[in-house]
Parts: sequence; structure tokens; C-alpha cells
Amino acid sequence: MIFGHGDDRHHYQQAIQTDFSSNVWFGGTSPELISHLRQNLHLIGNYPEPDATCFCQKIADSHKVNTNQVLAFNGSTEGFYTIALAFRKSVSAILVPAFAEYEDACQMHDHQIQFFRKDEWRTVLKSGPGLFWIGNPNNPDGTIFCTSQIEKALVAYPETVFVVDEAYAAFITEFESSIPLTKVYPNLIVVRSLTKCCAIPGLRLGYVVASEKQANRLRKFQQPWSVNALAQEAGKFLIGHMEKYPLNTRIISKLSFDLQQSIDQLETLRVIPSYAPFFLVEMQSGTADALKQFLLDKHGILIRDASNFRGLNPNYFRICSRDESDNRFLLEALKNYSKTNMS
Repeated sequence: MIFGHGDDRHHYQQAIQTDFSSNVWFGGTSPELISHLRQNLHLIGNYPEPDATCFCQKIADSHKVNTNQVLAFNGSTEGFYTIALAFRKSVSAILVPAFAEYEDACQMHDHQIQFFRKDEWRTVLKSGPGLFWIGNPNNPDGTIFCTSQIEKALVAYPETVFVVDEAYAAFITEFESSIPLTKVYPNLIVVRSLTKCCAIPGLRLGYVVASEKQANRLRKFQQPWSVNALAQEAGKFLIGHMEKYPLNTRIISKLSFDLQQSIDQLETLRVIPSYAPFFLVEMQSGTADALKQFLLDKHGILIRDASNFRGLNPNYFRICSRDESDNRFLLEALKNYSKTNMS
């Protein structure tokens, strides 16, 4: 099976010095979490809670919702596939470009799929899709939908179920989540991930907060024990320590903004402005694949070739900003590429 995501560093033999292709928090996994998990390795000797009850309770308390509105998953991607299964053979409208797993999940479960760009969302809603999928902020372009827009749509189209992926919410300064709306509107499902902001992609941990109506529907299709014991323990620890170890979103935002500005000044590259730490860049000449190989071979830098995102062509790549030193390293490598190809 060919997967649509872009984490392909395992394909390369050469050493990767700096990875700009991944949207996972570059600061790495919390040492406190690693220490906590070491102390709880004995948990693997017993079955975990089949539905991660204690973890779900902590999530519910954190978001001030009812526990029966929360479901835990083996990463947010399992949540997407469960949603697609629960609404099998529905008509789904999907924002593009977007995380490929929305489309893959819908195809697996025989959905009729409509694709739309961000300026077409009102038009596509009028056609009456069963499900409406958006990332907020959206991957790969960093588009953000304000809560008032989403709420107006929930009211205007009560027969459509809105699936809002907030996997990157923790990176955005003063982000306004749609989760409080799940207590009011029966047609809302919000998907969250701890993978990106807590740098635990190997553990796989995500969750859904939905209206009680939608949560009850999803629960009928949820597999027992899909979240392993260590992942549940990590989730409980992380939710309990979010206030102690918050991401500094203002610094993250500034790093991304400064890098976007610097790259956009290069003659052959055009940045698509983004509110997120990740953003798209369009090449005015050459292909992202050729640039990716050059950066790997000459500098040990990995970027995300974005050509397999629906709606994008081979001229697009995505990068996720890191710290100032790494960002300067990337900028100099991009300048080197421009000089090499213009000489």
C-alpha cells in the first residue's frame, strides 16, 4: 500500500542533518515524559483500558466537555478512518490541498468525494455534502478558519457533519478552538493530535471531541485496545502537564514568519503566507524533487516535496521552520541551489 503522507526519511541512506520536512515539534520529546514512561514500563504486562477511559476523562476535564463526548485513538489518523467508516458511502467534501488521509479514508469506505479550495467552501456547502472536512490550521498551507465562520456554517447547514482537524492548534498563538461548539451543535466532530505538539509520533496518540450525537455514532465503530498502555500513560501525563510545559507559540510564530520573509526574497521562490510553523513554497523554475535531492546530497537537509498533495504541482515544496540556526542553514542552502542553477 502506498501512503499519501510525506514522512519518507526512512527511504534515504545518507545522513540527514536537519529535517524541515516534518511538522512535529522540533524541540523533541519531553525528557520528563521519557522518564515517566521508563518508570511505567511495567504497564505493558497487562491489557490497557479498552477505551482509554482515564485518558478520555483528562481530555474532557481539560476542554470542559462531558466525558461521553471524547474518544481516544491510535493517532488522529485512526480517528479519520473511524469517522469515514461510521459514515460509510456518504458524500464528503474535502478542502484541498489537504492532509491526504482524509481522502484515503473516504475512498476506503466508498464515499463520493467533492474537492474544493478555500474560496469555494460556501459554494460546496450549498450542494449538501454529508461530511465537510477541513484542517484548522490546514496542512500544508497554514490556512486558518475563524470559529465564527465555522459556527455560522454549523447553523446554516445542520444536515452536514463538519469534521475539523485541529492537529496543529497548539502551535498557533491565541488559536480559538471549535471544541466548545461541540456542546451546542450536534453536527460537529473535532479531531486533535498529541503527536505533533508533543513530539511523540512513534507512540501514536490522538483523540476526538464531538457532540454527544456524533460521539455515540463513532463509538459503535471504535476498536477496543487501539491505544496501547504506554500511549495512554503518556497522554495522561501530557494533558496533566500542558500548563507546565507549554509551547511558546509567539517564538514559533516569529521563527516561521522570519523564515517565510527571507525565503520569499529569493529570486526564484515564492512563499505562500502561512500562520503555522509550516508553509508552502512555489518554485519559479525547476522542480521540488530536484531541489529536495540537491539539499539532501549537498547539505543533508530534508524538505517535503508537496507535489503529491491534491491541487499542487511539482513546483511546490513544504518546509516547517526550526530554530534560528537551522533556519539560517536552510536559507544558505537555498541560496546555494539558486546560484548553482543560474550559473
